[in-house]
Amino acid sequence: MDNKRTKKRDIAPEDRRDTSKDKSKLKKIAVITLCVFVVLGILLGVAALIIEWLKPENDDVSYNDFMFFEPDYGKNIFDDEMYMLRNRSIRYDRYGYENVLTGDSITEREYPAAAFFYDYINCIINGDYESYPTFYSQECLESEGFELPERFTMQALYDILIKLHSVSTQEISGREVTVEIYEVSYRIHENNGTFRRDILPDETRTLVFEIYNDQGSVTINSVAHRTDG
Repeated sequence: MDNKRTKKRDIAPEDRRDTSKDKSKLKKIAVITLCVFVVLGILLGVAALIIEWLKPENDDVSYNDFMFFEPDYGKNIFDDEMYMLRNRSIRYDRYGYENVLTGDSITEREYPAAAFFYDYINCIINGDYESYPTFYSQECLESEGFELPERFTMQALYDILIKLHSVSTQEISGREVTVEIYEVSYRIHENNGTFRRDILPDETRTLVFEIYNDQGSVTINSVAHRTDG
């Protein structure tokens, strides 16, 4: 009997103290964890609100000036080591068959639109804002809501993809014209907003081009943003 009472008196209080300490630690851990999740939730909510505020609401809205790099009309982008490390190939995808346009490839000789896009992309890269309007049809230039940038610097385009969507034939002004629809996407390293203000540096947004091929004379007839969903 004495041994049993001694065991209860010596061990049970220690067990209760250990259990009490463990419960206290668990409560502290639970409180700290809860606080961390609450803080993270607040931060994520604030970040989401900021991103939503900075986003253009529609095609006609552009980002604010402070979101872009400072324009430098004297900068040669080919001296930028970071840009030169990017994938600067002009990829041309025709129904899943992809080529890299070089200025003298078989693809460009076979398809006038491929050669057209090669010149168009290089016009943008070289900052040739004077030649830029010549790529568009008069109807496109005069269409409501269409605006060309008056002037832009060399544009550090990369991840360039020109993808054919469809080909059809239409009679326009008494002539049969080949109409090709393309999806065009690319990113702009250190975008300064002088050419495109609807994408931030290193972001992309797909454009849809309607191309008219009138007996080898190729022009852009319309441009719009791709609407997903």
